[in-house]
Amino acid sequence: MRLKTISAEPSIASLLIGELKSAVTRVRRARKWHLVSPLSKAFARACLIMNLKKIKSITLIKAIVKTVKELKELISKEYELIKIGIRWAWKFSMLASSWGHPSAESWRNDKAFILYQAMTLKWLSKLFGRAILNET
Repeated sequence: MRLKTISAEPSIASLLIGELKSAVTRVRRARKWHLVSPLSKAFARACLIMNLKKIKSITLIKAIVKTVKELKELISKEYELIKIGIRWAWKFSMLASSWGHPSAESWRNDKAFILYQAMTLKWLSKLFGRAILNET
């Protein structure tokens, strides 16, 4: 009689579906499900309904990873701050370049300047409330 070896390592499908389920749950608990794009909502629902055992398509793996990434970005406060930092870095660089500053356009891609803007806005939001972060 031959004994079958049971693999303790989970399959890629179960890892991806578990991560997707976790991300959907966290977004719903954060009450941000309405911010998810309709296509991503439909895709996440379909993946969770299908009960996949194996995934052979690289395209499907990429789509699941992209959806999980989008869902995690919605609930990440750091990502929100970085987005706002990028927006303000662009505004400040356009203002400074209109005033004639020679290297102001390079600020748009400067990671340190973007992080500085994000941290400054976080500090200001603690002082004055979330109205600063919500301003466009």
